[in-house]
Amino acid sequence: MKNFNKICSTADWNDPELLEMMRDILYPGTGEDVKLKNRHRKHWEWAIGMLSLKKTGKLDSGSVILGIGSGSEAPVFYLTNHAKYVFCTDLYTITSGRWKEADSSMLTGPEHFSPGKFNRRRLGVQVMSGTDINFEDNTFDAVFSYSSIEHFGGKEAAVKCMKEIERVLKPGGIASIATEIYAGNELEKLYRSREKYGRFPNHLLRRYKIFSEMFTCEELEKYLLTSTNMKPLFPVNFSTDTDDLKGAIKYPVTRDHNTHIFLDMKGILWGSIHIALIKQ
Repeated sequence: MKNFNKICSTADWNDPELLEMMRDILYPGTGEDVKLKNRHRKHWEWAIGMLSLKKTGKLDSGSVILGIGSGSEAPVFYLTNHAKYVFCTDLYTITSGRWKEADSSMLTGPEHFSPGKFNRRRLGVQVMSGTDINFEDNTFDAVFSYSSIEHFGGKEAAVKCMKEIERVLKPGGIASIATEIYAGNELEKLYRSREKYGRFPNHLLRRYKIFSEMFTCEELEKYLLTSTNMKPLFPVNFSTDTDDLKGAIKYPVTRDHNTHIFLDMKGILWGSIHIALIKQ
């Protein structure tokens, strides 16, 4: 894969390096063929993120890596076999279906969540907010956060998280971030939906929060790419595949799908984007 800063596409499953990484994360030590499994954007986020760290030399025995909002996700366990130490952080106080990755039992029994063999001695699990990272400056070789930063309380909270990531990264450290990206071409429709459903209490129309949580291309540029002195490793490719968009799944998702790349709620389309940045 030549560019890690891009929107998820089914075509990415044709990349042998990405498939190998996906296999290593999801099915460690089993040799299973990921091509036979569902094409899910979450798995893509994990694989492209870990591949970006590998390609930048951050997956070695001397690296110290931080996960933000990382719950009990598979990359956490993968990293324990490739880095010196991995610190996994989340709120770990919410165990509803929507936030099942933040199961509090991860604090005491991470082995119950691992998809395979991992090094328990290299893993630390802590309760921590992504907007207030309780580590010293210049501590980590890499920081990763996948489909979390959009949930931290709005765009300004996302900026605060990015500034915290920059602070705790060592110079030359890599930030690997995946989030929700608006994939339609009717911005006014998105803005109207934000205004309409933003008037209601969260507990009544929680599903519609995604309209405000997702980033447009312009918002991603403003709040994530240029809010710190970190620089993108590559120019960001915001292009989408027409066939992928036509195959968008109606949200909320009520059944399993072989391909899960874009979602569609009331005509608003969104998917995943990954960005890798380096601290100067």
